[in-house]
Amino acid sequence: MTSSPVQRRNFMRDEDKPKEQLIHELALLRDRLASLEATQETAQQEQDESRLDDNSLQLQLEERTAALVEANDQLVAEIVKHTRAEQALRSAKEQLEAVLDAVPGVVSWISRDLRYLGVNRQLAQMFEAEPENFIGKDIGFLRASSDFHDFMKSFFESDADDAACEVSTRVHGELRDFLIVAQKYDSDRAAFTVGIDITERRQAENDLRAAKDQLQAILEAVPGMVSWISSDLRYLGVNRHLAKTYNLPPEAFVNQGIGFLQTSDLFEGFLEDFFASDATEHCQEITAKVYGETHSYIIAAQKYDEGRAAFTVGIDVTERHRAIQALKEAEVKYRNLFENAVEGIYQINPNGIYINANPALARIYGYESAQSLINNLSCGDRILYVNIEQRQEFLNTLHNQGRVVGFEQQIYRQDGSIVWISENARLVWDDNGDTLLYYEGTVEDITERKRAEEALQQANEDLESRVEERTAALRQSNERLMLEIGERQRIEAALRKSEAELRALFEAMTDTIAVFDAQGRYVKIVSTNSEILYSPTEDRIGKSVYEVLPPTQASIFISHIQRALNTGQTVNLEYNLEIEDPEGDQTSEVWFAATVSPLPDNCVIWVARNITERRRVLNALQEAEEKYRSIFENAAEGIYQTTPKGQYLSANPALIQMYGYDSLEDLQENVRDVARDLYVDRDRRLQFVSRLEENGSISEFELQVYCKDGSKIWTSENARTVRDSRGRILYYEGTVQEITKRKLAEEALRAEQEKSESLLLNVLPRKIAEQLKEDQTSIAERFDEATIMFADLVDFTSVSAQMSPSKLVAMLNDIFSTFDQLALAYRLEKIKTIGDAYMVAGGLPMPMADHAEAIAEMALEMQWAIDEFKREKNLSFQLRIGINTGPVVAGVIGIRKFAYDLWGDTVNVASRMESQGQAGKIQVTQKTYEMLKDRYVLEPRGLLEVKGRGEMMTYWLCDRLGDV
Repeated sequence: MTSSPVQRRNFMRDEDKPKEQLIHELALLRDRLASLEATQETAQQEQDESRLDDNSLQLQLEERTAALVEANDQLVAEIVKHTRAEQALRSAKEQLEAVLDAVPGVVSWISRDLRYLGVNRQLAQMFEAEPENFIGKDIGFLRASSDFHDFMKSFFESDADDAACEVSTRVHGELRDFLIVAQKYDSDRAAFTVGIDITERRQAENDLRAAKDQLQAILEAVPGMVSWISSDLRYLGVNRHLAKTYNLPPEAFVNQGIGFLQTSDLFEGFLEDFFASDATEHCQEITAKVYGETHSYIIAAQKYDEGRAAFTVGIDVTERHRAIQALKEAEVKYRNLFENAVEGIYQINPNGIYINANPALARIYGYESAQSLINNLSCGDRILYVNIEQRQEFLNTLHNQGRVVGFEQQIYRQDGSIVWISENARLVWDDNGDTLLYYEGTVEDITERKRAEEALQQANEDLESRVEERTAALRQSNERLMLEIGERQRIEAALRKSEAELRALFEAMTDTIAVFDAQGRYVKIVSTNSEILYSPTEDRIGKSVYEVLPPTQASIFISHIQRALNTGQTVNLEYNLEIEDPEGDQTSEVWFAATVSPLPDNCVIWVARNITERRRVLNALQEAEEKYRSIFENAAEGIYQTTPKGQYLSANPALIQMYGYDSLEDLQENVRDVARDLYVDRDRRLQFVSRLEENGSISEFELQVYCKDGSKIWTSENARTVRDSRGRILYYEGTVQEITKRKLAEEALRAEQEKSESLLLNVLPRKIAEQLKEDQTSIAERFDEATIMFADLVDFTSVSAQMSPSKLVAMLNDIFSTFDQLALAYRLEKIKTIGDAYMVAGGLPMPMADHAEAIAEMALEMQWAIDEFKREKNLSFQLRIGINTGPVVAGVIGIRKFAYDLWGDTVNVASRMESQGQAGKIQVTQKTYEMLKDRYVLEPRGLLEVKGRGEMMTYWLCDRLGDV
C-alpha cells in the first residue's frame, strides 16, 4: 500500500530524503491539489444547480467546504516544507561540491566485478585520459599496478566494510607509492576509493631511517658509554657499550631510574644538579662500581628537547688514572724513565758525536742497542738524513732560536728503510752562557701517524663528497615536496553520484573538515576517517572559535575566514594547535595545512590536514641546506684552488681576508705566482709541490707568506691534487689556517708555564702541585701517621701594639723566615701561619720514618732561636709549642687561592697541646712521647683535661739526651 507524503514525513526527515523521492512526493501533492480543486468546482456546480433549501444539504455542503479548506491549507504547508527541503538539499549539494574540490588525491568508484564505475579528473589526468574512458573497464586495463588490483580483489572477498593499503603504481614510467583507502557501499556491490601520493613522504622516511641508522652506527662506535636520560632521571635509551658493561640488553634500561643498578650515587647527584641548573652542558669526573670494582669516568652531558632530556657520554678514565700514578712513580726514578721511554732521548756534542742515547732511540734508528748507536753513528752523517737541506734548516732554527719543537723529517734506518720522525731539541750552555756544551732532545717515530693523516685526509675528502651528494638529494627532495604542495592546491574533485558515495568519501578521508559562518561559529563538522589525534566533535556546533581555541589560533581562524569571504577565493594557511593525547595527560604540538573556501550563505568550508611530520622534514632539510651552503663562505679557514703554475682559480672570503686583499679579483691580479708573490721562502713551494705530487696530499704544511701590505704571517696548509681520468694534475685544492698567534703564543706559553710552576712550588708541596696540574679539582690523602706541631708567640699582641705596622711585619718575617729555614733543613712541611701562630707537619706529603724526631729537633731549635731573638731585640715574648702524632687527612680544596691543609683529631689535639701549654715550653702527647723517649729528655706533666678528649697524659720535651 502506497503511503501519503504526510505519512512518509513521519518516517524520514525531508533533509535525509534523496532528491528523486522529494520530486516524486511533490508531484503527488500537485496531483492531489488538482483533484481537490476539481471536486470543489463540481460541488459548487451542484450547489448552483440544486440550490436546495434543505438544512441538511446546506450543512453537508458547509462540512465539505470546510474539509476542502483544511485540505488546501495542509497542501500549502506541505508545498512550503518541500520547497524549503529542496533549497536545503541544493545548499548541501553546493557545500559538498566545494568539499570535493578541496579533497587531494585520486578518487574512483569500482564495482564488485572490479570494473570502474567512475573516476575523478585528477586520476584521469594522471594517465592523460578523460574520466569517461575509465567507465566499464577492468581496473587493470592500464597495467599500472598489480598491487591495486590484488588489494581490491581481496577487499571485495573479505567481510570488512573498509580497508587501507599502500600500493606501488607506475606513472609515466616512474614507480610511485600511494596510500589507498577503500569503503564499500550499495550493499557491498561497489566500493569508493581515495588514493594519496606518498612517494615523497616514503623517500623522506627512508632518508630519515638511513640517517638514524648512521647515527646509531656512530654511537655504537663511540669508545664510551652513551645514554639518553629524561629530566625525571630515567633512561630513555643507552648504547650497546653501556649495556654490555653491565651484561644487560639495551632495552632493559629504558624507563628505569638511573640508580636502578645502584652503581654510583655521584652520577645521580651530577644529573640532578645538572637538570636543576641553567647550564646546557656540563662535564664532571665521577666514580662508579662495575662488578664491585671502582672505576672513574669523565661524564659529559648536554641537554636537548628544551631541557627535558640530556645526552650523556661517559669515558672510562680508570686506566688513565692508573697510568698517571705510574708516571709519578717513574718520575722519581729518572734512569728507569730514560731507559724505558717510548721516545728516543739523546745528547750530542757540538761535533755531532752522541754522548748519550736511550734504547728507544736505538730502536727507532734500527740499532741493536743504544751503545751500538753511539759507537757507529754520527749526527753529521749524510747516511742518516734523507733531506740534508731540511736537516740544515733544523740546525739553523735550533741555533737561531735556542730550541726546536716538533720538527718533522725523514731518516734512513740502519737497514736502509725510511721512517718519519718528529724531533724536539734545545741548546745546553755552560753556566756563563758562553760555551755550547751539547744538544739534547727527543725523537718520536711518527711514521704510523703520517700514514694515518694521509688516510684521514682521504676520509675527509670522501666525507665532503658524501655531504655534497646528500645536500643535493635533500634539495631535490625539498623541491618535490614544494611541487606536491602546489599540486595539492590545484586538485579538483568531481561530484559524487549519491549520498552514499559522498558519505563513503568522507569516511575514507583523513582530513579534518568543518563549516564556519562569518562570525567564526561552527556550522557543521564533517565526520572523516582522521588519522591524527585531533578531530573536532559535534558538540562544537554553534560555538565560536574563541570559545574552543586559544586566542592566538582563534584570531588566525577569524582573519582567514574573513579573507576568504571578502575575496571570494580559496585561502591557504598553515597553523599549529596544542593537542592532548588520548589519555589526556600530555599535549603535543600538531601542525596543519588548511584551505579555506567560500560557500553560499556567507559561510566557508575549512579543510585541514596534519603536516607535522612533513614540516619537521622540511625544517630539517632547510637547516641542512643553510648549514652546508654557508660552509664555504663562512669557513674560519681559508679554502682555495690553484693551478700547478701557482695561479689562483678560486678562494673563499676567509683566505682573501687572511692575505689582506679586497676581493678574489684583487688576489688574482696581485698574486700571479704563489712561489714568487706569496711564499717568503720559495724553496718551501718546491717542497710543497714535490710532496703533493709524490703523495697526492699534504697536511699541516707550515710556512711564512707575504700579505698584501708586505707583512709576514705563519700559515698551516692541508692540500691535495685533483687529477683527470688520465692522471694529469688539473689543480691543487686545500685549506689554509693562520697560525701566527699560535707560533708566538707557544713561546710565550712556555715562558709563562715555567714562571707559574715556580710560583706554584712556593705555595704547595711539589707532589700536590703535580696533582693539581693534572686538573684535579680536589686532592685529599690519608696518612696513617704524621706528627703535627703548633707554635704561638705568647704576649706578642701586647708587644706588637707598641710597634708600627711596618716594623711588626718585618719582625714577623724575620721570625717566620727562620722557622721556614728550619722546616726546610729537617724536611718538614710548613702548613700555614695564622697571625703570630705557626703550624708545621712531618711525614707528609712525602712519608718519612723519623717524622717525630724531625719535629722535636725543630721545636728545640725554634725555642733556641726565639731566645736569641729576644736577647738581640730586647723583647719579652716567649714561644709556646704543642706536638701530637697520629693519623691525619691532608689535601687541597676550593677553586681559588689553593692552600694545603690538614684535618682530623690529631690536628685538633696538637692545637690543644699548644693552647693548654706553658710559655717557653714544648708539650707533647703520650703517642709522641713513646716515639721520642729513647733519644730525648721528657718530663711528665701529668693528666691534663683536654677539651673534647677528656683527661690525657702529657709530657714536657726538654732537650736531647746527649745534651743534658
